Amino acid sequence: MEHCKNPWNRECQNEDIEVYIFFRGDKLPICRSCWSKIAEKDLEW
Repeated sequence: MEHCKNPWNRECQNEDIEVYIFFRGDKLPICRSCWSKIAEKDLEW
């Protein structure tokens, strides 16, 4: 099973994957918890 690979929270090991994002050419799995936090921020990638 894969785990979250949030580039802004590399310590997250959650396996509840919500979405995949492309970041610097890589497809990264993002968990539900991290995705909620990312969605609230003003980030560009």
